[in-house]
Amino acid sequence: MKLTQCSAFVAVAETESFTRAGLRLGISQSAVSHAVAALEKELGVTLMRRERGGAVLTAEGRRALRHAQAVVHHAELVVARARSACAEDGPLRVATVPTFAAQLLPRLMSQLALTGGEEDITVREGDDRQVERWLRAGSVDVGIMYSDPPDVDTAPLKRETLYALVSRDHPLAGQHAVPYELVARLPLIIPSWDPEAVALRAFREEAGALVPPHHIRDLNTVLSMVGEGLGVTILPDTVLPAVLPNLHVLELAPGRSRQLSIGTRTGRREDRRVLAFSAAAREVAGQRVGELPALAARQRNVVVGMAGRRTRS
Repeated sequence: MKLTQCSAFVAVAETESFTRAGLRLGISQSAVSHAVAALEKELGVTLMRRERGGAVLTAEGRRALRHAQAVVHHAELVVARARSACAEDGPLRVATVPTFAAQLLPRLMSQLALTGGEEDITVREGDDRQVERWLRAGSVDVGIMYSDPPDVDTAPLKRETLYALVSRDHPLAGQHAVPYELVARLPLIIPSWDPEAVALRAFREEAGALVPPHHIRDLNTVLSMVGEGLGVTILPDTVLPAVLPNLHVLELAPGRSRQLSIGTRTGRREDRRVLAFSAAAREVAGQRVGELPALAARQRNVVVGMAGRRTRS
């Protein structure tokens, strides 16, 4: 059994997709498939099945997963410990989920550049499980994430507000707010890396929604597809640009939010560079508060103005 086979199996199990696993590992989908098939042949069991909704673990796969995750985790730990001797003198290693990376990370790096602090920082992007695993293994010093593992020091960074996005000519575009349950039943286009994708998938399975959602990795592709009227999406304010051509932002009723946190590797919480980075991240996150509600209000004024002009004509 090879480490590459375990890594491929874990990636597919955690992303529920051979394609997304390939993107995570930086290899082709066929290479992932071959690695998992080789592992199944060596173990003599079927670990997962391909279904319309994605890759689904078998009973044997579920039992094997936690052991394979342990193998991958300890391999990452070996690499991290081997590099630990020079880590304190090297750059501050930061990992972030894509939601923070989309809009807030560029602002943060720009702000740090003004103080000359960004030269000693390296950044890597991953989903929530990856960031958590990198922190635990010591591969990174700071992680921006949603989870709150007991063995990682975490502190609140920003409370994200979730919004629904529809095309400008969508039947819902003239509304101020829309029920979450209604949006969740519509044809959906959602980022595969976003935690809301898991919640939406579970909701749709319980509700018996017939149309499977599109899971897209690239945020710009999600926004473009929604703008073309191919579906709707639910996204946090953190990822949304100030200008959204061909799109309309709707508040959810009741409002939904989630906590984005900043985690630090054990023993690095009081590190001067960690403290400076954390303070700058909170400042930038605070600047984002209120931007999307203001955008939604401007959109409502546009809709009201257009309705008024139609009435007068």
